[in-house]
Amino acid sequence: MAVQTIPSASLLFFCLSTLATTLEQVSVSAFSTSSDHGRTNTLRSSASSLAEERQRRTIIGTIGAVEHNNHGSIGNVNSRLFAEASGSAVDVKTEEVAIPTDPAKTTPEFLAGLWRLIAKGNHMVRGESKTMLFPEMGENMTPRLLNLVTAHLDSCKDVCDFFGISTTLQPFVKDGRIQGFTVKSFRNPDKDPNNMEFDYDPFWDEADDWDYEGIDAEYELEEAEKNGSDGNSSAVAYPEIVNKIPDNDEEIQQISKDWVGKICSDMGVCPFTSGASLAGLPMGPIYYTTDRSTSFEDMYARYWEEVVRVNNQSEKDLSTTLLIVPEFCMDNIEIFETWSTTLTQPLTALGIEDMIQLVFFHPHWAFRDGGERGGEGAAANYARRSPWPMINILRTNQVRLAQKAIPTGLVYKQNEKTLSGLGVEKLETMLRLRDWAEIAHVKVDRREIDALRLAQDFQESGVVKQEDTSFANDATPAANKVDGKQIEQGDLVNVLKEAMRKRLGKGDSGDGSVTRLSGPETSATIMASDFLLKELDKIAES
Repeated sequence: MAVQTIPSASLLFFCLSTLATTLEQVSVSAFSTSSDHGRTNTLRSSASSLAEERQRRTIIGTIGAVEHNNHGSIGNVNSRLFAEASGSAVDVKTEEVAIPTDPAKTTPEFLAGLWRLIAKGNHMVRGESKTMLFPEMGENMTPRLLNLVTAHLDSCKDVCDFFGISTTLQPFVKDGRIQGFTVKSFRNPDKDPNNMEFDYDPFWDEADDWDYEGIDAEYELEEAEKNGSDGNSSAVAYPEIVNKIPDNDEEIQQISKDWVGKICSDMGVCPFTSGASLAGLPMGPIYYTTDRSTSFEDMYARYWEEVVRVNNQSEKDLSTTLLIVPEFCMDNIEIFETWSTTLTQPLTALGIEDMIQLVFFHPHWAFRDGGERGGEGAAANYARRSPWPMINILRTNQVRLAQKAIPTGLVYKQNEKTLSGLGVEKLETMLRLRDWAEIAHVKVDRREIDALRLAQDFQESGVVKQEDTSFANDATPAANKVDGKQIEQGDLVNVLKEAMRKRLGKGDSGDGSVTRLSGPETSATIMASDFLLKELDKIAES
C-alpha cells in the first residue's frame, strides 16, 4: 500500500528513534557455541569496554561507506536502515539466551533469511526485537556485500509497510565482524498500523485544500483509451469478475495454467513455452506456486525463497518458476511496477544477473515502449496481462540461448500482430471471465512464423539449422534479418527518444525535471538499444 510521507512526522520519528538508541545500554556480546546440532549459539552478556565500543562504531561506519571497485562506484549508501549496533540489550543477570541461526551460504539464501527476519517485524511492537545469525556466510559477509545489501534494502523500504517506518535493522557484531542482524520494532501497540491519519501538523494541514474536480473523468478517459475506446463513444460493457480471488489455491493455479496454455503457448506469445507444463531451453517443467501475502516484507521473503529454489534445483526438475500472488497489488499496477523495479535493480550489483532474469505479469499491465497503445494497439499489452499478479523467474543461461536464436524485438512485433487479431474486447472479456474457450481451437502455426519456427527447432535440437543462417551476414539467424520497414514500424527509435527526453528533463511535465525510468521502461530501452546497435553493425560491415 502507498504510504504518504509527512515531513514533520518523519522528523519526529527520526528524533525519537535516535533518542531511544542513545539511551540504550550498550553491550558487546561474546558467543560460546552450544547445541549438538549447531542450530543455536549461546549469548553471554558482558560490559562494553571503550576499545570494543570504538571497534563497533568502526564496523557500522564500514556498512554505510562508499566503496569503489572493479564493478564500479557503489555511491553513497544510506545507512539509516541500520540503527547503531548497540548490541543485544540482554539483562546482566541473564546468563544464556539462545540465538537462532540461518544456514544461508549464498547471496540469495542470505537475502531470503534476512527478509524473513525483517518480515517478523510486521507483527512486533515497540520494545520487541529478534536476532538471526548467519554463521555459514563466513568470509562471504564482506563490507562490499553489506554495502550492496544496504542499498537494496534502502530502495525497498520506500514501498514497505513497516520496514523503515516502524521497524529498523541493526547489525549484530562479534569479534569485530558482523555475524547477524537484529530487527527492532518502534510500533505503538495502541495504534492501528493501517491507520494513516496523523495528528494536526501546521506545516502540512494549513495548505490549501486539494481540488479533485475532474480527476475521475480524466481517469475514465485514460482507461477508455487503454481499452480501445476514444472515450466519446459508449464504453464496452465488460462482464464483472465473479470470483476475483478464489479461496482455493488449486483453482488459482489451474486458471493460471489455462492462461499459460492458451495465451503463452497456443498463441505463441512465449516462443519457448510448450503447453501449460513445459518451457525453456532445454525443455523442462514449469513450477507453479501461489502465495497470498499482502505485505511487501512477506513478499520480498517469498520471492527470494523462490530464487533459492530455482538456483538449487536442476533444469530437468525445474526449468522456470511462476510465482502467483493473487492478493498482492491486485488493483494497483503502479505500486506493483515500483516493487518489481526493486527486484530487477540489484540483480547486476549483487551478482545474481548471471543466475536469473525476471518477467512480471499483472491484470492491468501496460507496455511503456514509445509505441501506440491506444485502440487496437492496446492488444499488445495482453502479452503481459494475466488473471492476477505473477513473477516469472527465468534462468539466465536459458534467456541468453533464446536471445541468440530469436531477437526480442521480432517476438514483440509478432505478439502485437497476433493479439491485435483477437482484439482488445475479446481479450479483456476472456481475462475477466477466466475462460478462453472462445478461442479453444485458435492456435498459431509455429511453422509459418519465423520466430516461432526457429524457437521450436532450437528447443528440440539445441542448434540453429544451417538453412536458417546466412554466412554472408555473420551467421545471423534468418529471423534476425529485419528489413527497414519492420524497423520503422517497431517504434524502437521512439523508445530511445522518449527515454532520453525523460532523463534530460524534457518530458511531458514541461517543468524541466529529470524523470527516473521505471523497470519496464528501462528494460524496453535496453532492448531497443541492443537491437539498433546490431542493425548499425550490419550496416557498417556491409
